[in-house]
This record gives sequence, structure tokens and C-alpha cells, in this order.
Amino acid sequence: MLTIVILGQASWDIFLFLLSCAIFFTGLCLVRPLSGRAFAGEKESFLSSVLVIWIFLMISEVIFVHNQSTARAAKGHIDPSAIFQAVSWILSLVALAFISCFRPAYLRRLFVGPLKWAVLFAMIVVFSCPLSKSPLYSATLAFKLCVIVVALCAIAETIEDEAGIFKLFAALFLGMLIIVSIQFIAPFVGPGPTFVNDRLGAMIGLSGTCGVLLLLSILFLWLKKNPWFLVCGFYSVIVMMLAGTKGGIVASFTSLMMFFLLLKRPAQAIVVSLVFGVLFILCLLFTPLGSSLEKYSESGNATTLTGRTNLWSATWPEIETHPILGKGYRDSRFLSADVPGAFAEAGNMHNSFLEVAYNTGLAGLTCIVAMNVLIVVNLRSVLIRPPTLQLRYYAAAAFALYVHLFVWGLISVTFGGAPDNRFMTFFAVLLISMFLRSQSDQKYWNKIYGARRPR
Repeated sequence: MLTIVILGQASWDIFLFLLSCAIFFTGLCLVRPLSGRAFAGEKESFLSSVLVIWIFLMISEVIFVHNQSTARAAKGHIDPSAIFQAVSWILSLVALAFISCFRPAYLRRLFVGPLKWAVLFAMIVVFSCPLSKSPLYSATLAFKLCVIVVALCAIAETIEDEAGIFKLFAALFLGMLIIVSIQFIAPFVGPGPTFVNDRLGAMIGLSGTCGVLLLLSILFLWLKKNPWFLVCGFYSVIVMMLAGTKGGIVASFTSLMMFFLLLKRPAQAIVVSLVFGVLFILCLLFTPLGSSLEKYSESGNATTLTGRTNLWSATWPEIETHPILGKGYRDSRFLSADVPGAFAEAGNMHNSFLEVAYNTGLAGLTCIVAMNVLIVVNLRSVLIRPPTLQLRYYAAAAFALYVHLFVWGLISVTFGGAPDNRFMTFFAVLLISMFLRSQSDQKYWNKIYGARRPR
């Protein structure tokens, strides 16, 4: 019976792998004709191709799902889904290498401009892998991170106007919509219970991901005036409430209010907050969210943020013991087994900055802090003096996304950890902030791109 289950799971993984690869390569093949360009090396078709790869990297984590205990992971057990996921990253690199043959100039500019901090972080991650408890596990995730960073640099090389930024935001929107939809549907069609501990499915970060989708939906609603994006916004809020993760909901509401305040639209902020509140109350009354919050308040875990403060206290001596390169990239995956006092199946540090400090030490933390500072400085400059109304929308949306990741990252790992959709969104916000500032600051443009941007 067990053999049948294993074979059935393997067959399903193979089907998903083949289907996703077929869609991926179909998208790559359609990019050039849809872009209206004759050559694959022209910037429009090149950008669209890289964005297809970007979306594929974003959604790979929800297509090939593999959940296993810390003990099994520490023993080196490899789930078949993890193998297909790794192969999908290899295919992404092959596709990126192929299209880069038509436009390789960006490879000579990896250490130019703010993106050099992303490149340096990726290098530090690679160097720290041998320090990890499971170097192979760390190296596998480091490989994906390196592919993401190279793709980020390729995108940066071909964005030179508002249309390019629009495409990047659109790629983020499409990727998040696919991720949220898959995670929403999976509990209803999968073999397990629909609600786990009064939360939809087993994906802890779903509420926060819905918050990112909500922000992007509102941005495109204003830009395109299409009611489809309003539907996507309501859809993201409903799924957010059903998922019921408190940190993600708080970060989503905070960033949403920040978005309206940055655009100086207090009336709309009040209306949206009322709608958000009504939906929240309805979900409290008619979904398991109310039961989940009631159990949380009765458990007394609020004082320790569900054990997070205890976790941070228990792991701080480990951070002090390995201050420079940390314990190795993603070694925090095993901290429940390695650190006395850590709660069971912690999986990470549940704080973005502490995650970086634990895994890659001061070397990695310096890069992450530098990227955070650059995002704030760049977007602040644009919000004070926006060149156009549309760029103001983009800057407000990017800053709201950053606030979302930062607030959520105080109790979860949204950047600096595993190379998932949240970390990719952080990288995208860094790139967007860099471009937006260059539009209002010619000296900054010349510093990043030179007097004339390569065509």
C-alpha cells in the first residue's frame, strides 16, 4: 500500500513537472512574437523573456511542495518534489543562459550600482554553505538565489522607461496571483484537511502573500481602471482572512494604509480600512478565523509572540559564537534540533535580520542592511519630488511593498532567508527604487548606467 502511495505521488510530481515546464517553455517561445520585435536580443523581448523566468522561479515553490520534519531533513532525506523543484531551477538557468547569449552586456555590470549588494550577498551565501549542517541543502538553495540575482541584473539592464517598470510590476502581480490561487485551491483538492488549526491549508505565509497581491491589485486598479483588479483585491482579502496568519494580516493592513497616505488620499484610506474591517468581522463570525484568534488569546502566547522571543533568546549565543559568516546559509532550518530552547519545527529564525545574522553573520547582514537603506533613500527621493503622477504611483506602491515586507519580516523571514517569492519581491523593490530615483536624478542615472544607457 505504501509503495502504491509513493508511486502515485511520484507520478503526480512528474505530471506537474512536465506541465509546468511545457507552460514555461511555451511562454518563452511566445515572448518574442508578442513583443512585436524581430530579434530576441532587443530589449523588449529580452526583458519579457527574463520576466517569464522570474515568474517561473517565483511559483516553483508552490508547484513542488515538500514538507518534512527537521529530523528527517537533518538525516539527509530528500523528497521527490524537492528534486523536481531543483531541476526547475536548473532549467531556469539554462533558459537564462541561452537568452543571455543575445544580450550578455549585463554580465559585465554585476558589481555596478545598488544591485552589487545583491550580488555580494549571493557570493557570501555561497561561501557560507560549507559551514552549514547540510552543505548540499544550503548549496541547492544558494544556487536558486544566484539564478534569481543574475535574472535581477538582467532585468535591470533592459528597463529604461515606465513601460519596463510596468512589466516588472505586472510580473509580480501575475506571480503572486498564481501563488495565492494554488495555495487557496490546494487544501480543497488535496488529501489532507482543508483547515489546519483553524487556518486554511498548511502554508503559514499565505496571509502575507495575499497582502502583496492586494497592494498590486490596487495599483493596477488605479493605473488601468479595470474592475478585474478590484475583484482580485477582494479575492486576496478573503483568502488572507481564511489563512488567518496574524503577522501577515497586520503587515497587509499597515502597508495598505501606508500606500494611501503616501499618495495623500486619506478619504480613500478611511473607506478601504472600513471595508477591510467589515470583511475581517465577517470572517471572524463565519469562518474559523474567530476560533483561531480565540485560541491564541487563551493560550497566553501573545506575550512571547508565539514563542518567538524565546527562540531569539535561545539562538542569540549561537549568533555571537559565529559572528562573521554565521553558521552557514539556511542552517536555521535545523535549529530546532541543534539549539536547546528552540520550539519544535521552527524552520527559521522568524525574523529577517536575525535570520541573516544566524546564517551568514555580519558579512551577510551588512549587505541586507545596505539594501534596506538604499530602498528607503531611493524611494524617499522620488516621493518628495515625483517626475510624473504615474511614477508617484509606482514609488508609493514600491514603498508600501517594502513596508509590508519589513513589518512582516519582524516576525517572519521575508528577505535574507530562503529564496522564495517574498525575497524575490524584496529584490524587485530594490530594482524599482533604483530605476525610479534615476528618473528624477540625472547624476544618479549617470552613476548607475553611465552617460548613455547601453542599447
